[in-house]
Amino acid sequence: MTSIADDPGRRARKRIQMLAHLAETAARLFDAHGYEAVTMEQIAAEADVAKRTLYNHFPTKEAVLAHWLEGELARDLAHLQRDVARRKTFASRIACVLDASAAWCEQHPVYLLAYLRHRFLSIGVAQAESGSDIALVWKQLIVAGQQASELNGALCADQLATWFHHLYLAAMLRWLNVPGLSLKREFQAVARLFVEGAKA
Repeated sequence: MTSIADDPGRRARKRIQMLAHLAETAARLFDAHGYEAVTMEQIAAEADVAKRTLYNHFPTKEAVLAHWLEGELARDLAHLQRDVARRKTFASRIACVLDASAAWCEQHPVYLLAYLRHRFLSIGVAQAESGSDIALVWKQLIVAGQQASELNGALCADQLATWFHHLYLAAMLRWLNVPGLSLKREFQAVARLFVEGAKA
């Protein structure tokens, strides 16, 4: 007979709760002291856990930030669903998501740079499918655009979503590295380029 303490569902819930607690604690510290100044030791102390517990859940400060940021993204995308659904075209739907993304990124450039660095350094490492990845949003919007004959239906939606995601990342990297650019305008430019190249 399996004891309640050994219930895999319970363990998974406790792990999810701990991940959220650690990430939210880290986010508060980042806001209060700046991302660069905060250490893993400070996160563990503020979260009231042993350093080993923190490192068992997150190997680096960047991994903590990534978990928090991806949670924020999931919440933001959920809030955007109604606004996106009201839009009539692929271009207007993608613009809705890109405008919201630009607004968030412009508020958090330091977080964004650290997050992108972490993600690029993690290429090839198996990532858990969270269902919140913005690349999944691109695919859903592209499929809807193909079904409405706005985008070429002969092209693979997965491949188009990957290409658009690379354009999205390129716009962010350019904005982070070239002073004075508007991220909203950078996103508008890559969206136009994509729509022109993928239209039906």
